[in-house]
Amino acid sequence: MNKITLKYQYDSSFFDPKKTRDDFGRLSVSVVTDDFSGTGGFWVQWQDVKEFGEALSVYPIKEDSPVVAQWGFEMQQGNDLILRFEISPADKRGNLVMRFEVADDHKPHNRARGMFQTNYPNLDAFRVSIAQLMDNQIEEAILMGD
Repeated sequence: MNKITLKYQYDSSFFDPKKTRDDFGRLSVSVVTDDFSGTGGFWVQWQDVKEFGEALSVYPIKEDSPVVAQWGFEMQQGNDLILRFEISPADKRGNLVMRFEVADDHKPHNRARGMFQTNYPNLDAFRVSIAQLMDNQIEEAILMGD
């Protein structure tokens, strides 16, 4: 079974008008492939997660312009890169590949990096679930792989 799961916890100020609003919340990621698994997370702006979900509506995704989202410290390279997702074509038949990198933000040398194949129906379901996640309607958004 191949899948990536996203959870988002808004800062408490998001729902309390008496507090100064903080747009950063915790994006937690869990990835499971046939070969290994990993978990991680990072503090990201909710708008960025929403934009990533909206970007998944592109059809077809072109090889030279994959859908990419990444978060981390400073230059977002090496151990500064904490989360990265890239979705691109896997073949000419319309299959897709999800490449990911997920690190522990407290111990960034602990990371999982890999990929799995998926498809447009799974990607569209993931897009919808990200929108629902960010509207606080569901607790997690899942991209299933083949």
